[in-house]
Amino acid sequence: MKNFLAAGVAFAVLAGLPGTLSAQTEVVVWVAGEPGQTTIYDELAEAFNAKNPDAKITVVKNSSDLFNPALIPALSAGEGPDLFTFGTGPGQPAALIAGGLVADLTDAYFEHGWGDTIPEGIVVQTSSDGKLWAFGNEVETTGMFYNKAIFAENGIEVPTTWAEMEAAVAKLQEAGFDTPIGLGAADKWPISHWQSMMFGRYAGPEGIEDVLFGDGEWTDAPFVAASAKLQEMGKAGWFGSTPVAIGYGELMDRFWAGEIPMTFTGPWVIGGGIEAAGDRIGDYSVFAVPPFEDGQKIHPTNSIGSGWYIRQGSEGADIAVQFLNSMFLETDGRVALLNAGTIPVGALDDALAEAEMSPLAVDIWKTSDDHAANGTVPAFLDTITPGSLTTVSYDGLQALLLDVMTPEEFTSEMQSAWSSAKEAGEIMLPGGIAER
Repeated sequence: MKNFLAAGVAFAVLAGLPGTLSAQTEVVVWVAGEPGQTTIYDELAEAFNAKNPDAKITVVKNSSDLFNPALIPALSAGEGPDLFTFGTGPGQPAALIAGGLVADLTDAYFEHGWGDTIPEGIVVQTSSDGKLWAFGNEVETTGMFYNKAIFAENGIEVPTTWAEMEAAVAKLQEAGFDTPIGLGAADKWPISHWQSMMFGRYAGPEGIEDVLFGDGEWTDAPFVAASAKLQEMGKAGWFGSTPVAIGYGELMDRFWAGEIPMTFTGPWVIGGGIEAAGDRIGDYSVFAVPPFEDGQKIHPTNSIGSGWYIRQGSEGADIAVQFLNSMFLETDGRVALLNAGTIPVGALDDALAEAEMSPLAVDIWKTSDDHAANGTVPAFLDTITPGSLTTVSYDGLQALLLDVMTPEEFTSEMQSAWSSAKEAGEIMLPGGIAER
């Protein structure tokens, strides 16, 4: 759900291959995932092969527990796939890059206009040393899922300002809803969705990037303010009288049962919601949490679930790039991915108009698209920061909600863990592509 991948190709390879090949070029593609999740790539390969008789895309699918241990030895032996999906963030992807096992995608990025599709916030996460190493596969976002029927029964309109949000929560509390917004904080990680969104709102994309790749610190004023606001919401009972009392599974059961009016989560819950709510699924929709402060912008949360790499030295590099283009730049490919439940990077307007998606899925992605021009921020900071920081953040977020830690103490502990990880070389490399 929360992985990264990279796709790369050297310009010399691209320039050296003729536009039309006299013999069929096979490109072996490895994809990781469970049965049923990866069949879309067979369909996309079949469509590509039909249009390109000089190329043959062969897809090999395996579950992650088989895929990951086999990948690096195969690449190191020069026998691995030409194109493959893989995770990213701190750790293994950096080793692939440092080991020279994957190709540089920067020339392809400029030659094929990938910048028109891939948001800058994602480019930053898939590049280092001024070079692009990854073409993000699927994107995930988060938003406020809510029960339209409960809102209507209590005369509540979708809030667009913080004052309206406060009024909506107050009305729900008066109506007897002990938990206006479900959190599932017993499991810790759901709180980090709020943390990622709120840190992004208060600091903006530039502030997040300054910490991840520059000299910024988690103790900077915007992060303290965001932590204080989250704690304030918890103390006011927005997440229930005991915010850490229930886990994510129980929360979602109660949300789909109509017992909890709102929860901040992502599109991965929609399939289960359709099954749980049945005929009532039309009672649900999604809205963007309003700005917390005057003058604050709504920055959609976008994180890569996975992505694509091209093996360094692959003779099928140009075909691999063409296949990526067919999946992610052409409307037919984007529609096919959407229909399969995979959300490709970039604006979705044209593809959404043709896709046959759940209305709830359309709602959340339209909410994201509506504010994309403001710049995006990571949806899951816990996946792009070291595990040592994640542990500190998870525990600290619970402590914030229980009011046993101050925002200053929380951000100070985060910064201490971050500084140690930074010193040990465990953080993501600086991102961004050099301008041309």
